[in-house]
Amino acid sequence: MTIEELKRRKTPIVIIDNSLAKFKNTVLSPKKLAKANRALKRIGIPKITD
Repeated sequence: MTIEELKRRKTPIVIIDNSLAKFKNTVLSPKKLAKANRALKRIGIPKITD
């Protein structure tokens, strides 16, 4: 793919660094996770309509 083709694309190209694999299945901020879970339990997950 050329640079011009990349510039015209509507979707971004994301390259994930493999060194981040050590964080997989690890909670980095348990307080924020607990707060988000409480909010989701109270409010619920929004319904997506097309």
